Amino acid sequence: MNEDTFRSRPMDTLSSDLVTREFMACSNRTRQRRGMPHPKRRLGVASIELAIVLPVILTFVLGTIEVCQRIFLRQSAVLAAYEGARLAVRNTSDNAKVVARCNALLRQRKILDATVAVTPANLMEVPAGTEITIRIEVPWAQNSPTRFVLRDQGVLAVNATMLRE
Repeated sequence: MNEDTFRSRPMDTLSSDLVTREFMACSNRTRQRRGMPHPKRRLGVASIELAIVLPVILTFVLGTIEVCQRIFLRQSAVLAAYEGARLAVRNTSDNAKVVARCNALLRQRKILDATVAVTPANLMEVPAGTEITIRIEVPWAQNSPTRFVLRDQGVLAVNATMLRE
């Protein structure tokens, strides 16, 4: 049989149309039985899902960025305190050199309004074996470029303690 024999028989085309309609009706019934909505009823669902999920995703992403910024800020303050303590335990160092070194490191990391305190107050009179503590306090508010999720209240304080040589 070739294509011409099928075209000449109108009953076959009628039956193929019936089969197609029956198949479509069957698929619609199956969809209804399974609880699947009709395609026309799902037109606005994607936009509603986006409207619900997008704020949650944005809050999560921006919160992650802010937490990473705060971790960087803390590590920078710890590094500056440690380097200041390493300088302070030498016999030839004084408080002005230690504070200047800590502030220089904090400026390199673009940390603003930090306070550096050296204990004891006069390093030149401290005997060997004495603890020397460097305390750096950094305000959160001036050093957080983004403030979407986390609040900027309080001060980050880090200490580094070493024994005088």
